Amino acid sequence: MDLGIGLNPPVLFCFLLVSVSLPGTDPVEVKVSDSPVKVLRDQDVFIPCTITGYSSAELDLQRLSVHWTLGSGPVYMYDRGSHNPIRPGSELSDRELKIGNAGLYIPQAQIRDGGEYSCTVTSGADKAEGRSTVEVSVKPSASLVPLNVLIEEGTEGAVMCRASNYYPKTIRFLWIKHLSDTAHVVLHQVSTNEPLENGDGTFTVTSQLLLNPFIEDDGGKYSCVISHRSLGNVLVLHFILYVNVSKTSLMVIGALIGLNAALILLICPCDCMRRKLYYKRDQRKKMCWVCTVT
Repeated sequence: MDLGIGLNPPVLFCFLLVSVSLPGTDPVEVKVSDSPVKVLRDQDVFIPCTITGYSSAELDLQRLSVHWTLGSGPVYMYDRGSHNPIRPGSELSDRELKIGNAGLYIPQAQIRDGGEYSCTVTSGADKAEGRSTVEVSVKPSASLVPLNVLIEEGTEGAVMCRASNYYPKTIRFLWIKHLSDTAHVVLHQVSTNEPLENGDGTFTVTSQLLLNPFIEDDGGKYSCVISHRSLGNVLVLHFILYVNVSKTSLMVIGALIGLNAALILLICPCDCMRRKLYYKRDQRKKMCWVCTVT
């Protein structure tokens, strides 16, 4: 039965056009950083989060929500034009949100700002989420103790390489002895203690090198090499080893000199059986005996 209801082609086309262009029907997607976002403590950091998949020139902020969380804790809540920064100083820009940039700005990052972040975007009925990691690091302050390394030959001495106020905990020490400008050997008489946590969440650790030098090691060049996540390159501290001759060695050397002198006298090519002894008087009329070689 014909009810007299129908859609002619122009009307049908307009209906379909309106249907596909209704707001909220585009599949919203989120793109975040694939690699960790690295920052040093007290520096500003930007965590990328890009909204894609929408076909309009700009996003409708009255239909948009962006929720940033760190672990399970909220960091920044944006809901349809309303901003709620839970982390003090954090920012999202309306101007940037309109063009799909939902990245989060955090000023003066602290250790507690590190971890896994979630950027959850809701546009109409569509929802997407991206996760990225922020690594906050603190560079170590390094020092050698003692500054002047002086060890007596035949005794054991120690040099300490200290890394202070760094983060995270993992750190590596390498001790080397330089053989030339281009060659070195790795030293293994090393002990490193367990890092101690400071009140601000950083760590301090000491590595100790034991040395039993010979006099031949005097003037040798050594290095403590520190590797840590916060460093672009390794941190190297150099020192020169000075070796003192021990009193025992001096006594031995003196005895050897005396012995050598005695041996020289004993093997002096004087034919004592046939030597002729002469004497002469000096200006003070003292007798001087002379052994002449025959």
